[in-house]
Amino acid sequence: MASPHDPSRTDMSGNRSDVHHRVLILGGGSGGISVAARLRRGDASLNIGLIEPSETHDYQPLWTLVGAGVFSRDVARRREADLVPRNVSWIRERVAAIDPEAKVVTSSGGQRVSYDFLVVALGIQINWNAIPGLAEGLGSHGICSNYSFESAPYTWECIRSFRGGTALFTMPATAVKCGGAPQKLCIWPMTTSAKRAFETGLR
Repeated sequence: MASPHDPSRTDMSGNRSDVHHRVLILGGGSGGISVAARLRRGDASLNIGLIEPSETHDYQPLWTLVGAGVFSRDVARRREADLVPRNVSWIRERVAAIDPEAKVVTSSGGQRVSYDFLVVALGIQINWNAIPGLAEGLGSHGICSNYSFESAPYTWECIRSFRGGTALFTMPATAVKCGGAPQKLCIWPMTTSAKRAFETGLR
């Protein structure tokens, strides 16, 4: 809803928005939160809005170390409310539509949010179903991935229980969240307690 701090405005299409922000950030992951914090430090009076539906924040770069057995996955998860900078208006909904000509974003709840500047930090949604059988097998039968909060611990379980055989490492051909994650996964087993099994039994 509109407020004295976040006044509604007539957008460039002549329609009334519910709320206006000088800077509107889409996505409350590491990218969106970092931008919000940096802008807030630079100008404490800047009118910033953030659209993010999740109540929890996953620091995804740490998932690789979860898969390597260095950290518990719970270390990588925090409350989103603890990370949103003070005086940043948090809209706890999803993004439904972006109208760049009108400079308006519509939320999943139907709220129209106008802006002067838009930062898109929505991340990448992984389509596990693009590979037949992957979604059903992930996290079991020796199929693991560090690109998921749920499955990252199973990567370490597979590494430490390896006793020889064929270890198949894959590298996505599409855009990925971290291009180095699959490559690091090939190296880390050689520095863990599973090193001897990988050196003597891997093919």
